[in-house]
Amino acid sequence: MSRSAQIMILVILLMLNVSWLSDVFGLKEPHPLHGESTKLPMPEVSVQSIWNGDFQHGVDEYLRTNFLLKGVAIRTRNEIDYSIFSEQHARSVIAGQEGYLFEENYILAALGLDSIPTDSVVDRVDRISALSNASGVPFLVVLAPGKGSYFREFLPLRFLENEGIVEDRMFDVWARVANEKLNVLDLQSHFAEVPNVFPKNGIHWCEWVQVEAINLMSDALVTILPDSLKPARLVIDETYTSFVMEGTDEDIENGLNLWRDLEDLETKYYDTHWEEVLAASRPRVLIMGDSYAWGPVNRGLLSHGYRSSEFWFYNAGVHGPKIEEKGATPQSVHGFSDRDEFEAVISSFDAVVLLSTDANLPRFPFHFTVPINE
Repeated sequence: MSRSAQIMILVILLMLNVSWLSDVFGLKEPHPLHGESTKLPMPEVSVQSIWNGDFQHGVDEYLRTNFLLKGVAIRTRNEIDYSIFSEQHARSVIAGQEGYLFEENYILAALGLDSIPTDSVVDRVDRISALSNASGVPFLVVLAPGKGSYFREFLPLRFLENEGIVEDRMFDVWARVANEKLNVLDLQSHFAEVPNVFPKNGIHWCEWVQVEAINLMSDALVTILPDSLKPARLVIDETYTSFVMEGTDEDIENGLNLWRDLEDLETKYYDTHWEEVLAASRPRVLIMGDSYAWGPVNRGLLSHGYRSSEFWFYNAGVHGPKIEEKGATPQSVHGFSDRDEFEAVISSFDAVVLLSTDANLPRFPFHFTVPINE
């Protein structure tokens, strides 16, 4: 066998065993992927697992998932497909005009293509109102802006062909119906004429907008809470601008896993600190909402803006400073088994904030008012 053939065989053997060798020597993926952290253990070998094929299947999954150069290979494929074919390998991500990135549900919301019957919205609003009355707790519905609605001029042309088919967008229906019976903070209208509310390559509101939203929610809560309770606000110490994105301002771009950085808009940022308000004077608030609530929550809203508060993410996972099992269901955390017990849990809060961006309004409030099978 020639020396070149021997070298080729050695290279192939090394590539086949690179996942195993990386575990043995503690080697790390040189270019890890955003949004993926799964590492599989080497499957255990036994006569039974070999006989029924579980071991072989496990080895295949182990090598495929733990391949040391997986990030390099995927980023290279993604870069080629995005640069040459404008194809994105990220779920629901769609490139709009001039390179603006969107997720499909935000486009549908902007064009009114995700609508549900108005009667359904009326029923949901009635249920929210009834729960507020039964628990004796004031509710605040926060309608957050959506990127598709804000950047309509950059939506993909193929979607714009369907514009105008539906008379009312979900946001318009919710704003109209909810205002009749509930306390509503309409942040979509508030920020409609404000520049750079969304980043070019992210799907959530900009970091600076999260600060403004926290203070707007605090101001709205003051109007529905007793005079003895006051949420803390974020005090802005310094304002600066940057072309280097911070926080979640390029979350979609990160999910594309490209080699290059996409062009960003110059974005404003704040350095802040929390206003001093005695803990006993701050309200205990339940926030139930979608991913747009994570920005305020991650800035310390539950413990510094409010007191011992909770965030029920999509009404499915509970998070908060005193929650031991993060992400556990509300029912498992609080142990309610019937409607009365659920209302008692709600009554333990001073206020409830229900928050949703326009893209999630067809599902809002995520069965919050029907916590158990009734």
